[in-house]
Amino acid sequence: MKKKGTKNITFTQRIQIETLLNAGLSKTEIAEKVGLSLASIYRELQRGQYERKKVKYTNWFGDKTYKYIVSYSAQIAEDRYRMNMTACGAPIKLGNDFDFVNYVEKRILKDKLTPCAVVGEIKKHKMFRTDISKTTLYRYIEQGIFLHLKLSDLPFYKGKKRYRKTVIKRAPRGTSIEKRPPEILNRNTFGNWEMDCVVGKKFSRDVLLVLSERLTRYEIIVKMPNRKSDTVVKTLNKLERRFGRDFRKVFKTITVDNGVEFSDFCGLEKSIYNGKRTSVYYCHPYSSCERGTNERLNRDIRRHLPKGTDFTKYTDEQIQFVEDWVNDYPREIFGYSTSRERFFEQLARL
Repeated sequence: MKKKGTKNITFTQRIQIETLLNAGLSKTEIAEKVGLSLASIYRELQRGQYERKKVKYTNWFGDKTYKYIVSYSAQIAEDRYRMNMTACGAPIKLGNDFDFVNYVEKRILKDKLTPCAVVGEIKKHKMFRTDISKTTLYRYIEQGIFLHLKLSDLPFYKGKKRYRKTVIKRAPRGTSIEKRPPEILNRNTFGNWEMDCVVGKKFSRDVLLVLSERLTRYEIIVKMPNRKSDTVVKTLNKLERRFGRDFRKVFKTITVDNGVEFSDFCGLEKSIYNGKRTSVYYCHPYSSCERGTNERLNRDIRRHLPKGTDFTKYTDEQIQFVEDWVNDYPREIFGYSTSRERFFEQLARL
Protein backbone atom coordinates (compact mmCIF):
# COMPACT_ATOMS: atom_id res chain seq x y z
CA MET A 1 0.00 0.00 0.00
CA LYS A 2 1.09 3.60 -0.48
CA LYS A 3 3.03 4.97 2.44
CA LYS A 4 2.42 8.39 3.98
CA GLY A 5 4.43 11.10 2.27
CA THR A 6 4.84 9.23 -1.03
CA LYS A 7 5.11 11.49 -4.09
CA ASN A 8 2.92 11.43 -7.18
CA ILE A 9 2.88 8.38 -9.43
CA THR A 10 5.97 8.19 -11.65
CA PHE A 11 6.09 7.09 -15.28
CA THR A 12 7.99 3.95 -14.21
CA GLN A 13 5.13 3.02 -11.87
CA ARG A 14 2.65 3.56 -14.68
CA ILE A 15 4.57 1.12 -16.89
CA GLN A 16 4.52 -1.38 -14.02
CA ILE A 17 0.76 -0.99 -13.68
CA GLU A 18 0.25 -1.56 -17.41
CA THR A 19 2.50 -4.67 -17.38
CA LEU A 20 0.83 -6.21 -14.32
CA LEU A 21 -2.62 -5.45 -15.65
CA ASN A 22 -1.85 -7.19 -18.96
CA ALA A 23 -0.53 -10.15 -16.94
CA GLY A 24 -3.98 -10.58 -15.40
CA LEU A 25 -3.30 -9.47 -11.82
CA SER A 26 -6.10 -7.98 -9.81
CA LYS A 27 -6.18 -4.34 -8.81
CA THR A 28 -5.45 -5.21 -5.18
CA GLU A 29 -2.38 -7.23 -6.17
CA ILE A 30 -1.16 -4.42 -8.41
CA ALA A 31 -1.51 -1.93 -5.55
CA GLU A 32 0.58 -4.16 -3.29
CA LYS A 33 3.36 -4.71 -5.85
CA VAL A 34 3.59 -1.08 -7.02
CA GLY A 35 3.27 0.38 -3.50
CA LEU A 36 0.15 2.47 -4.02
CA SER A 37 -3.26 2.58 -2.42
CA LEU A 38 -6.14 0.81 -4.07
CA ALA A 39 -7.89 4.15 -4.59
CA SER A 40 -4.80 5.47 -6.40
CA ILE A 41 -4.85 2.45 -8.72
CA TYR A 42 -8.50 3.06 -9.60
CA ARG A 43 -7.83 6.76 -10.30
CA GLU A 44 -4.77 5.89 -12.36
CA LEU A 45 -6.67 3.35 -14.46
CA GLN A 46 -9.31 5.95 -15.18
CA ARG A 47 -6.61 8.51 -16.12
CA GLY A 48 -4.99 6.17 -18.66
CA GLN A 49 -8.21 4.66 -19.96
CA TYR A 50 -8.79 4.30 -23.70
CA GLU A 51 -10.64 2.04 -26.13
CA ARG A 52 -8.73 -0.26 -28.44
CA LYS A 53 -9.98 -2.41 -31.28
CA LYS A 54 -9.61 -6.18 -30.94
CA VAL A 55 -10.47 -8.99 -33.37
CA LYS A 56 -13.57 -10.76 -32.14
CA TYR A 57 -13.59 -13.65 -34.71
CA THR A 58 -12.80 -14.45 -38.36
CA ASN A 59 -15.27 -16.28 -40.65
CA TRP A 60 -14.57 -18.86 -43.41
CA PHE A 61 -14.10 -16.15 -45.99
CA GLY A 62 -11.43 -14.35 -43.94
CA ASP A 63 -13.67 -11.46 -42.93
CA LYS A 64 -12.84 -10.16 -39.47
CA THR A 65 -15.24 -8.85 -36.87
CA TYR A 66 -13.88 -6.39 -34.33
CA LYS A 67 -14.90 -5.34 -30.87
CA TYR A 68 -13.76 -2.42 -28.67
CA ILE A 69 -12.45 -3.07 -25.19
CA VAL A 70 -11.40 -0.67 -22.45
CA SER A 71 -7.66 -0.79 -21.73
CA TYR A 72 -5.01 1.14 -19.83
CA SER A 73 -2.01 2.93 -21.39
CA ALA A 74 0.88 4.20 -19.28
CA GLN A 75 1.81 6.75 -21.97
CA ILE A 76 -1.71 8.14 -22.23
CA ALA A 77 -1.89 8.43 -18.43
CA GLU A 78 1.46 10.26 -18.34
CA ASP A 79 0.42 12.67 -21.12
CA ARG A 80 -2.85 13.50 -19.38
CA TYR A 81 -1.03 14.02 -16.10
CA ARG A 82 1.42 16.46 -17.72
CA MET A 83 -1.42 18.31 -19.41
CA ASN A 84 -3.33 18.68 -16.14
CA MET A 85 -0.20 20.00 -14.42
CA THR A 86 -0.06 22.95 -16.81
CA ALA A 87 -3.36 24.17 -15.36
CA CYS A 88 -2.05 24.24 -11.78
CA GLY A 89 -1.80 27.51 -9.92
CA ALA A 90 -4.11 30.51 -9.72
CA PRO A 91 -6.12 31.17 -12.90
CA ILE A 92 -5.50 34.28 -14.99
CA LYS A 93 -7.66 37.06 -13.56
CA LEU A 94 -8.04 38.87 -16.88
CA GLY A 95 -10.62 36.38 -18.20
CA ASN A 96 -12.34 37.84 -21.27
CA ASP A 97 -12.03 41.45 -20.19
CA PHE A 98 -10.49 42.62 -23.47
CA ASP A 99 -11.38 46.26 -22.73
CA PHE A 100 -9.16 46.09 -19.64
CA VAL A 101 -6.27 44.60 -21.65
CA ASN A 102 -6.58 47.18 -24.43
CA TYR A 103 -6.76 50.04 -21.93
CA VAL A 104 -3.65 48.87 -20.06
CA GLU A 105 -1.68 48.49 -23.31
CA LYS A 106 -2.77 51.94 -24.51
CA ARG A 107 -1.93 53.72 -21.26
CA ILE A 108 1.51 52.13 -21.00
CA LEU A 109 2.59 52.05 -24.67
CA LYS A 110 0.99 55.26 -25.96
CA ASP A 111 0.44 57.43 -22.87
CA LYS A 112 3.71 56.26 -21.22
CA LEU A 113 2.31 55.47 -17.78
CA THR A 114 3.81 52.84 -15.49
CA PRO A 115 1.80 49.68 -14.66
CA CYS A 116 1.53 50.92 -11.07
CA ALA A 117 -0.08 54.19 -12.19
CA VAL A 118 -2.49 52.41 -14.56
CA VAL A 119 -3.69 50.00 -11.85
CA GLY A 120 -4.15 52.86 -9.39
CA GLU A 121 -6.11 54.89 -11.92
CA ILE A 122 -8.42 51.95 -12.70
CA LYS A 123 -9.02 51.20 -9.00
CA LYS A 124 -9.69 54.85 -8.18
CA HIS A 125 -12.33 55.33 -10.91
CA LYS A 126 -13.63 51.70 -10.86
CA MET A 127 -13.40 51.52 -14.64
CA PHE A 128 -13.45 47.73 -15.21
CA ARG A 129 -14.74 44.58 -13.54
CA THR A 130 -11.18 43.18 -13.49
CA ASP A 131 -9.38 43.96 -10.23
CA ILE A 132 -5.69 43.05 -10.00
CA SER A 133 -2.77 44.37 -8.00
CA LYS A 134 0.26 46.12 -9.47
CA THR A 135 2.39 43.06 -8.60
CA THR A 136 0.04 40.78 -10.57
CA LEU A 137 0.10 43.14 -13.55
CA TYR A 138 3.90 43.19 -13.58
CA ARG A 139 3.91 39.37 -13.43
CA TYR A 140 1.45 39.06 -16.33
CA ILE A 141 3.63 41.37 -18.43
CA GLU A 142 6.72 39.33 -17.56
CA GLN A 143 4.93 36.07 -18.45
CA GLY A 144 3.89 37.43 -21.86
CA ILE A 145 0.14 37.41 -21.16
CA PHE A 146 -0.33 40.67 -23.08
CA LEU A 147 -0.12 40.50 -26.86
CA HIS A 148 1.61 43.84 -27.53
CA LEU A 149 3.14 44.65 -24.15
CA LYS A 150 6.55 43.35 -23.06
CA LEU A 151 8.73 43.96 -20.03
CA SER A 152 11.17 45.94 -22.17
CA ASP A 153 8.37 48.41 -23.04
CA LEU A 154 8.07 49.60 -19.45
CA PRO A 155 9.52 52.97 -18.40
CA PHE A 156 12.80 52.84 -16.50
CA TYR A 157 13.44 49.22 -17.54
CA LYS A 158 17.22 49.49 -17.38
CA GLY A 159 20.08 48.08 -15.39
CA LYS A 160 21.39 49.69 -12.27
CA LYS A 161 23.28 52.92 -12.78
CA ARG A 162 26.88 52.99 -11.66
CA TYR A 163 28.15 56.03 -9.81
CA ARG A 164 31.74 57.10 -9.62
CA LYS A 165 33.22 58.69 -6.54
CA THR A 166 33.66 62.45 -6.85
CA VAL A 167 35.75 64.95 -4.97
CA ILE A 168 34.31 68.30 -3.85
CA LYS A 169 36.71 71.11 -4.77
CA ARG A 170 34.72 74.28 -4.11
CA ALA A 171 31.99 75.73 -1.89
CA PRO A 172 28.44 76.54 -3.10
CA ARG A 173 27.97 79.81 -4.99
CA GLY A 174 25.40 81.18 -2.54
CA THR A 175 23.56 80.16 0.62
CA SER A 176 24.26 76.50 1.35
CA ILE A 177 21.49 73.94 1.72
CA GLU A 178 22.85 73.41 5.21
CA LYS A 179 21.15 76.68 6.19
CA ARG A 180 17.82 75.75 4.63
CA PRO A 181 14.98 75.41 7.22
CA PRO A 182 14.85 71.75 8.33
CA GLU A 183 11.05 71.49 7.99
CA ILE A 184 11.45 71.72 4.20
CA LEU A 185 13.06 68.28 4.22
CA ASN A 186 9.87 66.76 5.67
CA ARG A 187 7.68 68.03 2.81
CA ASN A 188 5.06 69.34 5.22
CA THR A 189 4.94 72.89 3.86
CA PHE A 190 3.93 74.27 0.48
CA GLY A 191 6.01 76.59 -1.67
CA ASN A 192 9.44 74.97 -1.59
CA TRP A 193 10.80 74.29 -5.07
CA GLU A 194 13.77 72.60 -6.71
CA MET A 195 15.17 73.96 -9.98
CA ASP A 196 17.33 72.40 -12.68
CA CYS A 197 18.20 72.59 -16.37
CA VAL A 198 17.42 69.71 -18.73
CA VAL A 199 19.93 69.71 -21.60
CA GLY A 200 19.06 68.56 -25.11
CA LYS A 201 21.16 67.50 -28.08
CA LYS A 202 24.90 68.03 -27.88
CA PHE A 203 26.05 71.41 -29.26
CA SER A 204 22.43 72.67 -29.42
CA ARG A 205 21.66 75.85 -27.49
CA ASP A 206 18.05 75.43 -26.31
CA VAL A 207 17.52 73.96 -22.82
CA LEU A 208 14.59 73.44 -20.46
CA LEU A 209 14.34 75.17 -17.10
CA VAL A 210 12.30 72.93 -14.79
CA LEU A 211 10.94 73.77 -11.34
CA SER A 212 9.46 71.07 -9.08
CA GLU A 213 7.35 71.82 -6.00
CA ARG A 214 8.37 69.41 -3.23
CA LEU A 215 4.99 68.90 -1.53
CA THR A 216 2.69 68.53 -4.57
CA ARG A 217 5.31 67.41 -7.16
CA TYR A 218 3.90 70.09 -9.47
CA GLU A 219 6.18 70.83 -12.42
CA ILE A 220 6.84 74.00 -14.40
CA ILE A 221 8.80 73.64 -17.64
CA VAL A 222 10.07 76.62 -19.65
CA LYS A 223 12.20 76.47 -22.80
CA MET A 224 15.19 78.84 -22.79
CA PRO A 225 17.50 79.80 -25.67
CA ASN A 226 20.66 79.08 -23.64
CA ARG A 227 22.04 78.19 -20.19
CA LYS A 228 23.36 81.63 -19.30
CA SER A 229 22.74 82.90 -15.79
CA ASP A 230 21.04 86.08 -16.98
CA THR A 231 18.63 83.99 -19.08
CA VAL A 232 17.62 82.03 -15.98
CA VAL A 233 17.04 85.29 -14.09
CA LYS A 234 14.89 86.63 -16.95
CA THR A 235 12.85 83.42 -16.94
CA LEU A 236 12.22 83.76 -13.20
CA ASN A 237 11.19 87.37 -13.83
CA LYS A 238 8.55 86.14 -16.28
CA LEU A 239 7.27 83.65 -13.72
CA GLU A 240 7.07 86.41 -11.14
CA ARG A 241 4.95 88.50 -13.50
CA ARG A 242 2.75 85.45 -14.10
CA PHE A 243 2.04 84.91 -10.38
CA GLY A 244 2.17 88.57 -9.45
CA ARG A 245 2.39 89.51 -5.79
CA ASP A 246 1.58 85.89 -4.84
CA PHE A 247 4.98 84.77 -6.14
CA ARG A 248 6.54 85.13 -2.69
CA LYS A 249 3.82 82.89 -1.18
CA VAL A 250 4.04 80.25 -3.93
CA PHE A 251 7.86 80.30 -4.28
CA LYS A 252 9.10 80.59 -0.71
CA THR A 253 12.38 78.79 -1.42
CA ILE A 254 14.18 77.40 -4.47
CA THR A 255 16.94 74.80 -4.20
CA VAL A 256 19.43 74.57 -7.08
CA ASP A 257 22.70 72.85 -7.91
CA ASN A 258 26.04 74.55 -8.53
CA GLY A 259 25.71 74.83 -12.30
CA VAL A 260 26.96 77.99 -13.97
CA GLU A 261 23.40 78.85 -15.03
CA PHE A 262 22.49 79.44 -11.36
CA SER A 263 25.59 81.44 -10.47
CA ASP A 264 23.78 84.81 -10.26
CA PHE A 265 22.66 84.36 -6.68
CA CYS A 266 21.56 87.96 -6.17
CA GLY A 267 19.64 88.04 -9.46
CA LEU A 268 17.73 84.87 -8.57
CA GLU A 269 16.58 86.25 -5.22
CA LYS A 270 15.89 89.86 -6.25
CA SER A 271 12.27 90.73 -7.07
CA ILE A 272 11.20 92.82 -10.06
CA TYR A 273 8.88 94.60 -7.60
CA ASN A 274 11.85 95.52 -5.37
CA GLY A 275 12.98 93.60 -2.35
CA LYS A 276 13.47 89.84 -2.09
CA ARG A 277 11.18 87.48 -3.99
CA THR A 278 12.47 84.12 -2.73
CA SER A 279 15.29 82.38 -0.86
CA VAL A 280 17.73 80.37 -2.96
CA TYR A 281 19.75 77.49 -1.50
CA TYR A 282 22.60 75.63 -3.18
CA CYS A 283 23.12 71.88 -2.86
CA HIS A 284 26.50 70.42 -2.08
CA PRO A 285 28.54 69.83 -5.25
CA TYR A 286 27.88 66.45 -6.90
CA SER A 287 24.88 65.81 -4.64
CA SER A 288 21.90 65.59 -6.98
CA CYS A 289 20.09 63.49 -4.34
CA GLU A 290 19.51 66.74 -2.43
CA ARG A 291 17.18 67.68 -5.30
CA GLY A 292 15.45 64.29 -5.34
CA THR A 293 12.05 65.58 -6.50
CA ASN A 294 13.65 67.43 -9.39
CA GLU A 295 15.68 64.44 -10.53
CA ARG A 296 12.71 62.07 -10.26
CA LEU A 297 10.42 64.28 -12.34
CA ASN A 298 13.17 64.79 -14.91
CA ARG A 299 12.84 61.07 -15.60
CA ASP A 300 9.19 61.65 -16.48
CA ILE A 301 10.17 64.44 -18.87
CA ARG A 302 12.66 62.10 -20.54
CA ARG A 303 9.86 59.72 -21.47
CA HIS A 304 8.73 62.27 -24.04
CA LEU A 305 12.03 64.08 -24.56
CA PRO A 306 14.80 61.46 -24.32
CA LYS A 307 18.47 62.34 -24.08
CA GLY A 308 19.80 63.69 -27.36
CA THR A 309 16.55 65.48 -28.23
CA ASP A 310 16.99 68.73 -30.15
CA PHE A 311 14.80 71.20 -28.24
CA THR A 312 15.07 73.77 -31.03
CA LYS A 313 12.62 71.65 -33.02
CA TYR A 314 9.98 71.78 -30.27
CA THR A 315 7.46 74.59 -29.96
CA ASP A 316 6.26 76.08 -26.70
CA GLU A 317 2.95 74.24 -27.22
CA GLN A 318 4.76 70.89 -27.41
CA ILE A 319 6.72 71.69 -24.24
CA GLN A 320 3.43 72.66 -22.57
CA PHE A 321 2.02 69.24 -23.52
CA VAL A 322 4.87 67.55 -21.65
CA GLU A 323 4.32 69.78 -18.62
CA ASP A 324 0.59 68.96 -18.61
CA TRP A 325 1.35 65.24 -18.96
CA VAL A 326 3.64 65.30 -15.91
CA ASN A 327 1.16 67.28 -13.81
CA ASP A 328 -1.82 65.11 -14.81
CA TYR A 329 -0.01 61.85 -14.09
CA PRO A 330 -1.85 59.72 -11.44
CA ARG A 331 0.65 59.25 -8.61
CA GLU A 332 0.55 56.42 -6.09
CA ILE A 333 1.92 58.64 -3.31
CA PHE A 334 -1.23 60.81 -3.60
CA GLY A 335 -3.67 57.90 -3.78
CA TYR A 336 -3.51 58.25 -7.58
CA SER A 337 -4.56 61.88 -7.54
CA THR A 338 -2.54 64.20 -9.75
CA SER A 339 0.02 66.88 -8.94
CA ARG A 340 -2.20 69.48 -10.58
CA GLU A 341 -5.06 68.67 -8.21
CA ARG A 342 -2.80 68.90 -5.16
CA PHE A 343 -1.15 72.11 -6.37
CA PHE A 344 -4.39 74.01 -6.89
CA GLU A 345 -5.71 72.75 -3.56
CA GLN A 346 -2.71 74.46 -1.95
CA LEU A 347 -3.21 77.63 -4.02
CA ALA A 348 -6.81 77.83 -2.83
CA ARG A 349 -5.59 77.87 0.77
CA LEU A 350 -3.30 80.86 0.25
